[in-house]
Amino acid sequence: MNREIAIIGGGICGLATAVALQQRGIEPTVYESTTAFQPVGAGILLQTNAMSVLDDLGLAEAVRTQGAELTEIPFYSSDGRRLAAFDLSFEREQFGHGFIAVHRATLQELLRSTLDSDPEMGMECASVSTPENPTVRFTDGTTHNPDAVIGADGIGSAVRSTVAPNAQPEPAGCVAYRGVTEVDGSTDAEPGFEVWGEGSFVGCSPLGDGRTYWYATTTDSLAPDGSAADRKTALSMRFESYPAPIPTLIESTPAEEVIVTPLADIRALDNWSIGAVTLAGDAVHPMLPFAGQGAAQALEDALVIAAAVDRHETLGTAFDAYERCRKPRAEQIVSASHRLGRLATIDSQRGCRLRNLAARLVPTRLTRRLRATQAVPTRLPAD
Repeated sequence: MNREIAIIGGGICGLATAVALQQRGIEPTVYESTTAFQPVGAGILLQTNAMSVLDDLGLAEAVRTQGAELTEIPFYSSDGRRLAAFDLSFEREQFGHGFIAVHRATLQELLRSTLDSDPEMGMECASVSTPENPTVRFTDGTTHNPDAVIGADGIGSAVRSTVAPNAQPEPAGCVAYRGVTEVDGSTDAEPGFEVWGEGSFVGCSPLGDGRTYWYATTTDSLAPDGSAADRKTALSMRFESYPAPIPTLIESTPAEEVIVTPLADIRALDNWSIGAVTLAGDAVHPMLPFAGQGAAQALEDALVIAAAVDRHETLGTAFDAYERCRKPRAEQIVSASHRLGRLATIDSQRGCRLRNLAARLVPTRLTRRLRATQAVPTRLPAD
């Protein structure tokens, strides 16, 4: 059956959904609001479940080749004491994939280049109406009438207004700072690590191409009314006493290349779909960065949507099956990211001491059990 599917959003979620549908003989059209794909953004950590999905899409080896495979993730206190570590050989041995750090633009280009048809660029969605027979309206005044719409247009989704008109992003109480910089051997971040500070969370990882990705969060906005240079100065001062190479990585990143994002969230939606319109990725379950699962959950959405569309005769039935399959797990991981965020950004000295002590005492077998449940991506169950 030849069905015309419009995917709104040409980010990782939208492109992965298009690739997964294409594998099943369905040729969707991706509509992207920007006029051209640019090598912008920062790094991204692809955990085991993300790599499993990319393996299904035929891209795991390319991602592994162009990224950096991590052997462990150590956790430190802000004064440099080692609290704990995840030995990532566990995931590789048990599930066939470890953790890969790669530049976001690299992953986006690998997905884009896999498609037979290029995305339609400069097409910003304004609204979607009549969800049973959807009409997509773009900001340039044009309209399109596909058989179905998949909203993969991020936390500020225009498509979401059709499915959940009252759902709006709400401040999450944190600001994220990210950057990518070239380093020499004296400041190499191998193998990557994270630091839990007082009201702050920071980490870094090599990207496999001579560059290092760093990221940080603070519970307060640094120099909110200042220039990019002012914000970088405040950021450098905030983390100047943190373990090396964090201070050097921040200082070596040009001020205008530091990405500043006030983190936001939306409350869990009652429904992900209405009629022939559904949502995926950050449009439906935005993830705070503390669990490192934002891209992974978007990729899981992509695979399940494609499998459901391929299996079911009607698109509405397919989207219902997708929602039943994915909603419980995605919401569980959203909740986990909230819990980790509260732990990572405790802003009292006493609370930090207790947290750090607890991190040292958690048994390895317990963390492995929790990691194992996260490592296996969602699959559409057999009817």
